Order: sequence, then structure tokens, then C-alpha cells
Amino acid sequence: MSEQPFRKSPSQTKRREAFWRGVALFVGCTAVTLLIASLVFVVSQRLVHGPEKFSDEEYLKSRYGLTEGEGGWSQQAQSAPALFGPAPVAPEPVQSPVAAAVVQSPAPVVPQVSGIADIEQKRAKIGEVLREYFAATTLEARLVHVRDAARVEPLMKLHHQREPLVSCRLRDLGWLVRVNEPGYRFGYVQALFEDATPASLVVEELEDGRVVIDWECLVRYGELAWSDFQRMKPVRPTLMRLIASRPQASPSASDSTPGEWLELRHPAEAGTILGWFDRQDPQFAGLLEQLQTGNWKDVPVTLLLCFPEPPAATHAGSVQIAGVEGKGWLILPDKHDG
Repeated sequence: MSEQPFRKSPSQTKRREAFWRGVALFVGCTAVTLLIASLVFVVSQRLVHGPEKFSDEEYLKSRYGLTEGEGGWSQQAQSAPALFGPAPVAPEPVQSPVAAAVVQSPAPVVPQVSGIADIEQKRAKIGEVLREYFAATTLEARLVHVRDAARVEPLMKLHHQREPLVSCRLRDLGWLVRVNEPGYRFGYVQALFEDATPASLVVEELEDGRVVIDWECLVRYGELAWSDFQRMKPVRPTLMRLIASRPQASPSASDSTPGEWLELRHPAEAGTILGWFDRQDPQFAGLLEQLQTGNWKDVPVTLLLCFPEPPAATHAGSVQIAGVEGKGWLILPDKHDG
């Protein structure tokens, strides 16, 4: 009997073809998956890290409504010296860091005005203002209740281009603290909401009896978000509202950077930065007084910060405190006579 040549059965051929189709499909799917993963990685890194340089004008304009060289603050180089003169009256005890930051040392002359008098008796009036403000759904309706509205309006517009305007229902007021700043009728108030976490804010009673809200303190307004400031490392003075403390460990004695060191953090965002200033410079006398009043711990400050340009010899990652804009988180443009 002659031998027949070996032939594959039809079922074996189909299985082999099916196997190679599966291999080809697997390789193709893997390649597509890797391509999509690489694209997602690139996009996510861009979203996380943003532009590489502070001079990314497109990013600045889209997020903050400004281009490099423009600013969303008063553009003063430093605060008015009148903000830091000795207080003519001994301060009352305060229970909050913002209130403590604006209290002055005693002096012989008693001012006509210092804080909201009989603030507890004005609870209903203050509550009504806060109720209307937080219930408002438009910027125009809120501006009616904002302190220094003409100056603050453009800042509010820039802020709400990137942050939504959210209305809340006020349930009640918590504590009310009289803030003893000579020449001003300030109070520090806790707002309790039905649909949001409590908020602490500064209010001012005007000479005509109206009560207005310090919007900048309420939102801790800064020229940049704290995360953007840390990432973009601006070399021009940038206004930021922060919390300052004496660092547990200052830079080593071999560091050639002169002056006083502070640990700076945002009240609501992550990350700390070391900042330094020349304590012998007269423009920082008021800042030193605020820090001493607050025992150099968790003191609200409004500062102009910048990252030094090379070849400046500074501690790695530190910023220069180029100026002070306000007292605590308050901007006090002029003295009130009362």
C-alpha cells in the first residue's frame, strides 16, 4: 500500500488561523491602548503642571484675565506708614488670628472710633446684611454689601471669571468679635449656613450706620492661586494673602541670605514656602509688630512676594518678601477720623 502524504485536517487549519487572528487582534489592541495611555499621560501632565514659565501669557490671560506686567491689586509698593503707628488705646482681648493681627499697642491718646461699638446688640443688622449678600446670585447684587466697592469691583470680576459665584442660605451668626483698629469700626463675625460650612469674615460699620463686608478677607484674595504661585515662581512682586509663622528650622547659618525668615502657607491650599525680609528696613516695621502681636504663630498677612532671579544667593525654593500691602488681611487705604 503506498503511503499518503500528511495533510492537516480542516479543523486544525481553522484553529491555527483563529489563533493568529487572535494574536494580531491582541497586538493591535495593545498598541492602541499604549497610544491612548501616552496621550492621557501627556494631557494629565499638562493639566497638573501647567505652563513651564510664568511668562505664559495665554494661560495668565485665560485664568486671571491679565497678561504679564499687569496686576489685580492696588499696585502700591508698600503700605501707608499710618497703618502701623502705635494705637492710642489698649486693645481688648480678641479670639481670632485676623482680629489679633490688627490690634495695636497702647498709647496715651484715646481715639473716637475703634471697632464696632456694642457689636452684640447689632447682631440682627449684621445678620441681615450677610443673609442678603450670600443669597445674591449676581456680582452686582453682592457689590451693594461690599466694603470699598469701587476698588474691589474689578478684583471680584477677575476672581469670578475663574471661581463660580455660589449662593448660600444663612442660618445664623456664631461669635461676633470687636476688632480694635483705631479709626475704623471693624468686627470679626462667624456666619453659619444651612447648606455650607461656616465662614469667618470681617465687617465694617460705616459712619452712616450701614454694615459692609470685606470681600478680600472673605475669599483670601491673592493675585494668583497659591498652587499657581508655587509652580510658576513669578519674579515680580505678587500680592498674596497668607498665614505666617516663625519656622521651626531656619536656614543654616552659612546661608548668605540676610534678614528674618517666615514660613508661609495658604489658609485653604497645600504647600509651604520660606520667605525672608530685611527686618532693618523701615517698611517692615508694621509687619514685625503684627508678628510680635501674634507671637509669630499663624499670623494673617498680605504680602508682596517674588522669587529672586539668579545669581541672587538664596535658600533653595525661598521667596523674597518685597513689601507689605495692608494689615492682617485688611487693606486700610486711609485713616478715618471717626
